Amino acid sequence: MLKLKKIVNTILIFIIAMVVICLLFSLYKVFINEIPATIKDIVSETGLYFLYTIGYGALEGDSAIQNILAMIGIISIALMTTYLTINLFWRLDDVKLNKEVIYDKNFLKMQFENQGNAICDMKATFVLYDDFTSENIEEPKEYYMPILLKKAKWTLRLDLNETFWYKTVYDLLCSTDKKLYCVYSFVDTRTGQSSIKVEQITKENIKVTNKLLEYQEFIKPTILSCQKLMPIENNGNLQLENIENKIILNYSFNKKADNDSFVMAYYNLHEPNLNLEKYNREKTYLEIKLKSEQEIKLNFEIKLQNGNVVTKYIEINNESKIVKIELNDIPDNLEEVKEICYTIFKNNNNLNGSLEIGDLRIITA
Repeated sequence: MLKLKKIVNTILIFIIAMVVICLLFSLYKVFINEIPATIKDIVSETGLYFLYTIGYGALEGDSAIQNILAMIGIISIALMTTYLTINLFWRLDDVKLNKEVIYDKNFLKMQFENQGNAICDMKATFVLYDDFTSENIEEPKEYYMPILLKKAKWTLRLDLNETFWYKTVYDLLCSTDKKLYCVYSFVDTRTGQSSIKVEQITKENIKVTNKLLEYQEFIKPTILSCQKLMPIENNGNLQLENIENKIILNYSFNKKADNDSFVMAYYNLHEPNLNLEKYNREKTYLEIKLKSEQEIKLNFEIKLQNGNVVTKYIEINNESKIVKIELNDIPDNLEEVKEICYTIFKNNNNLNGSLEIGDLRIITA
């Protein structure tokens, strides 16, 4: 029904446009006094011009008008025929991309629907584009569906732990220069005709619980559980004790151990389910709750992929302390952070003691 409406509308637009052009030539004839200025004569002349334009009549007189009308007729009929062919045989409008992209915690969900007969070899390629630099950002992501039957739906569940999708949503929410395009193609199983279409997805299409996704809702703190801390000993003894939502580091050093001996508990920031791409290091800080029965001088170390270490020195006592650590002085982006370490050295601490550590929160303002 939709195609039939398009075909009828196209033919009507063509006829109306041709009649208007022919009417203008008739009025020109009235202006130069070649035909009487009566409605009957104008309509008759317009009809002759129209038939000649579509190839079903002959004209006498001015050859310039004949040539112009013939050229207009040839171009217009060719354009109309091409448009009708596309709408009769191509299936561009049969496959619809639902532009309402649903944000669901760590996933995006979007859906294609085939409103016509079966198609095959459907591909959907997503391209993040920067208008300012006129370049693609990251490598495009491609998805494939072998066959999609009539009235079938294809739901894509996109993992936000993948750098591409984290960066895409972050950039769409933060910048007007970034554009997301979906290029999708498919083949008609009956005719073998290939079709391809491009759609733009904007931040207004990304929704959560029937409302637009806001930056503040997307950039929620990432919480690294203290239960994931891993111990390292270097001429010292370290035991990790789990108590509810905290870890207690019980450490001790031998009197004869070197002064640079240390014990450490650390996070590996490149575990599979952790992605830091969404964080802008200049707006990000770390937050931890620390406590110790005796005074401790803690080395809080941020180790980068290139081997560099950024160290913050924290003094802790028997009062619970929420420590906020800025990251704007880290020379690389957060994706380059390899480990975050709590290190206790022998040379500036007691030979034994304990340190209470809460969960680590990564927060972006």
